[in-house]
Amino acid sequence: MKNIFLLFFTVTTILSCSNSDTNENTTIPAELIGTWQFKGIYSFDQVDENDMPLYTPYENGDYISFNENKTFTHILENNEYNGTFYVTNANKLTMTYNPNQIGLNTNPVSSNIYSLSTNILKLSCFEEGLCDIIRYEKIEPN
Repeated sequence: MKNIFLLFFTVTTILSCSNSDTNENTTIPAELIGTWQFKGIYSFDQVDENDMPLYTPYENGDYISFNENKTFTHILENNEYNGTFYVTNANKLTMTYNPNQIGLNTNPVSSNIYSLSTNILKLSCFEEGLCDIIRYEKIEPN
Protein backbone atom coordinates (compact mmCIF):
# COMPACT_ATOMS: atom_id res chain seq x y z
CA MET A 1 0.00 0.00 0.00
CA LYS A 2 2.85 2.34 0.85
CA ASN A 3 4.40 1.73 -2.61
CA ILE A 4 1.09 2.43 -4.37
CA PHE A 5 0.71 5.70 -2.49
CA LEU A 6 4.31 6.68 -3.34
CA LEU A 7 3.76 5.80 -7.03
CA PHE A 8 0.47 7.77 -7.09
CA PHE A 9 2.16 10.78 -5.43
CA THR A 10 5.09 10.71 -7.89
CA VAL A 11 2.87 10.41 -10.99
CA THR A 12 0.54 13.17 -9.73
CA THR A 13 3.49 15.49 -9.05
CA ILE A 14 4.99 14.90 -12.50
CA LEU A 15 1.69 15.35 -14.32
CA SER A 16 0.76 18.48 -12.38
CA CYS A 17 3.79 20.34 -13.72
CA SER A 18 2.61 22.62 -16.49
CA ASN A 19 4.47 23.73 -19.58
CA SER A 20 4.52 27.26 -18.19
CA ASP A 21 7.15 26.11 -15.72
CA THR A 22 9.58 25.56 -18.57
CA ASN A 23 8.42 28.25 -21.00
CA GLU A 24 10.22 31.55 -21.02
CA ASN A 25 8.35 34.80 -20.46
CA THR A 26 8.28 36.69 -23.78
CA THR A 27 6.81 40.02 -22.71
CA ILE A 28 8.35 43.00 -24.51
CA PRO A 29 9.36 45.74 -22.03
CA ALA A 30 7.44 48.94 -22.89
CA GLU A 31 10.62 50.99 -22.51
CA LEU A 32 12.22 49.13 -25.43
CA ILE A 33 9.66 50.35 -27.98
CA GLY A 34 11.00 53.34 -29.91
CA THR A 35 14.12 54.46 -31.77
CA TRP A 36 17.58 54.11 -30.25
CA GLN A 37 20.88 55.58 -31.41
CA PHE A 38 24.22 53.87 -30.77
CA LYS A 39 26.30 56.18 -28.58
CA GLY A 40 29.33 54.21 -27.40
CA ILE A 41 30.97 51.16 -25.86
CA TYR A 42 32.08 50.37 -22.31
CA SER A 43 35.22 48.21 -22.76
CA PHE A 44 35.58 45.52 -20.12
CA ASP A 45 39.33 45.13 -20.69
CA GLN A 46 40.17 48.85 -20.33
CA VAL A 47 39.49 50.80 -17.15
CA ASP A 48 39.62 54.47 -16.22
CA GLU A 49 41.29 56.06 -13.17
CA ASN A 50 38.36 54.88 -10.99
CA ASP A 51 38.77 51.27 -12.14
CA MET A 52 35.53 51.52 -14.12
CA PRO A 53 35.17 50.21 -17.69
CA LEU A 54 36.47 52.78 -20.16
CA TYR A 55 33.68 54.42 -22.16
CA THR A 56 34.37 55.26 -25.80
CA PRO A 57 31.73 57.58 -27.30
CA TYR A 58 30.76 57.39 -30.97
CA GLU A 59 29.24 60.09 -33.14
CA ASN A 60 26.68 59.42 -35.85
CA GLY A 61 26.02 55.89 -34.61
CA ASP A 62 23.54 53.46 -36.08
CA TYR A 63 19.82 53.51 -35.26
CA ILE A 64 17.51 50.69 -34.23
CA SER A 65 13.74 51.14 -34.00
CA PHE A 66 11.78 48.51 -32.08
CA ASN A 67 8.06 48.37 -32.90
CA GLU A 68 5.16 47.02 -30.84
CA ASN A 69 4.45 44.37 -33.51
CA LYS A 70 7.87 42.78 -32.75
CA THR A 71 9.54 44.10 -35.92
CA PHE A 72 12.62 46.30 -36.02
CA THR A 73 14.44 48.55 -38.46
CA HIS A 74 18.22 48.91 -38.19
CA ILE A 75 19.92 51.76 -40.07
CA LEU A 76 23.66 51.20 -40.34
CA GLU A 77 25.96 53.30 -42.56
CA ASN A 78 22.99 54.57 -44.61
CA ASN A 79 21.74 51.00 -45.22
CA GLU A 80 18.36 49.96 -43.85
CA TYR A 81 17.83 46.43 -42.56
CA ASN A 82 14.77 44.96 -40.89
CA GLY A 83 13.53 41.86 -39.21
CA THR A 84 11.76 40.56 -36.13
CA PHE A 85 12.68 40.47 -32.45
CA TYR A 86 11.52 39.11 -29.14
CA VAL A 87 12.59 39.41 -25.52
CA THR A 88 12.65 36.46 -23.14
CA ASN A 89 12.74 36.69 -19.37
CA ALA A 90 12.99 40.51 -19.57
CA ASN A 91 16.70 40.39 -20.39
CA LYS A 92 17.41 38.37 -23.54
CA LEU A 93 16.90 40.33 -26.75
CA THR A 94 16.87 38.14 -29.86
CA MET A 95 16.88 39.74 -33.31
CA THR A 96 16.45 37.93 -36.64
CA TYR A 97 17.23 39.88 -39.79
CA ASN A 98 15.10 39.26 -42.88
CA PRO A 99 16.82 36.81 -45.25
CA ASN A 100 16.52 38.94 -48.40
CA GLN A 101 19.12 41.44 -47.25
CA ILE A 102 22.54 40.94 -48.81
CA GLY A 103 25.47 40.31 -46.53
CA LEU A 104 23.59 39.75 -43.29
CA ASN A 105 23.57 36.65 -41.19
CA THR A 106 19.94 35.57 -40.89
CA ASN A 107 20.52 33.38 -37.84
CA PRO A 108 18.96 34.82 -34.68
CA VAL A 109 21.38 37.01 -32.71
CA SER A 110 20.90 37.38 -28.97
CA SER A 111 22.14 40.08 -26.61
CA ASN A 112 21.77 40.49 -22.90
CA ILE A 113 19.75 43.56 -21.90
CA TYR A 114 22.26 44.71 -19.31
CA SER A 115 20.24 47.81 -18.44
CA LEU A 116 17.05 49.40 -19.78
CA SER A 117 15.39 52.65 -18.77
CA THR A 118 13.15 55.09 -20.59
CA ASN A 119 16.15 56.69 -22.29
CA ILE A 120 19.19 54.36 -21.97
CA LEU A 121 19.63 50.84 -23.38
CA LYS A 122 22.78 48.87 -22.60
CA LEU A 123 23.39 45.54 -24.34
CA SER A 124 26.07 42.96 -23.58
CA CYS A 125 26.88 39.40 -24.55
CA PHE A 126 25.83 36.12 -22.92
CA GLU A 127 29.39 34.78 -22.91
CA GLU A 128 31.01 33.50 -19.75
CA GLY A 129 33.14 36.19 -18.16
CA LEU A 130 33.29 39.84 -19.05
CA CYS A 131 32.33 41.45 -22.34
CA ASP A 132 31.87 44.94 -23.75
CA ILE A 133 28.63 46.81 -23.10
CA ILE A 134 27.05 48.73 -25.96
CA ARG A 135 25.17 51.92 -25.08
CA TYR A 136 22.15 53.26 -26.98
CA GLU A 137 20.14 56.37 -26.18
CA LYS A 138 16.47 56.78 -27.08
CA ILE A 139 15.75 59.58 -29.50
CA GLU A 140 12.50 61.49 -29.74
CA PRO A 141 10.35 60.91 -32.84
CA ASN A 142 10.31 63.75 -35.36
